[in-house]
Amino acid sequence: MVEGFVNLYKQSGMTSHSAVAEVRRILKLQRIGHMGTLDPAAEGVLPLAIGSATRLISFVEGDTKEYTAELVLGLSTNTWDTTGEILAVADASHLTEKAVAEVLPHFVGSILQEPPMFSAIKVEGQKLVDLARQGLDIVRERRAVVVHRMTVTGWREDGTKRVASLKVLCSKGTYVRSLCRDIGAMLGIVACMGKLLRTASGPFELADSVNLAEFRSSPERYIKTIESFLLSFPRVMLDAIDGARFRCGQRLNIKNLPAGEFAVFALSRCIGLGTGKHGVLIPTRVLSREENP
Repeated sequence: MVEGFVNLYKQSGMTSHSAVAEVRRILKLQRIGHMGTLDPAAEGVLPLAIGSATRLISFVEGDTKEYTAELVLGLSTNTWDTTGEILAVADASHLTEKAVAEVLPHFVGSILQEPPMFSAIKVEGQKLVDLARQGLDIVRERRAVVVHRMTVTGWREDGTKRVASLKVLCSKGTYVRSLCRDIGAMLGIVACMGKLLRTASGPFELADSVNLAEFRSSPERYIKTIESFLLSFPRVMLDAIDGARFRCGQRLNIKNLPAGEFAVFALSRCIGLGTGKHGVLIPTRVLSREENP
């Protein structure tokens, strides 16, 4: 049975859905889930969980994402990035790299941001992007996100526009497009996002990613097994008897078990997830796998 994790590199020009669909075709398997979409124009890390590993997504995906992005000053579009319809242009030649760097601290920490209309967020069962394509622009509730770190890493001129390269470490659910628009507003100029590259998603990093062509040539080489992937995560090791009890949903008394969520192993195989509470291991998710540990 094929199961595990793939650190896929999604290239620009394809949707996250089509990337997942291609992996499904390669593996001839439907049970594949991703950990956070990327816009079609964006590229970078798109982690996938395969088979039983899909039940572990909430445990392994982490809460942080890292991006490199272009902040385009002097241009606004309906999508808040350079792929959209141009709404306004302005002369940004008076702005400097220093001026951008000085306003970034206002966007670090816990902030509220308005999601773009061209996004997959659902309102009353409909995706905002579908409403946007109908020409609608509805009021969106501002969402709390966390920006852990944001720095300027480059600067260039593009006619009357100015383009800053940003490195952003943020919580999942953060829209870099919204950050770019809001940074421009603080600088008193229209702005949008240019190129976007996701360099990390939780424990999945760019350096270890694989593109579709590489994956297609040798898929088994790039699927990381559940057990090998979880070695660095909090774990509880059980013997065969307690493992069988855990798989039946029974709570287990374990001496000195701290509070928290754990990957639960029995005889070197991961059998699910459990929560530690007052010295009791409570099964929260049991893996259904081809063979017992």
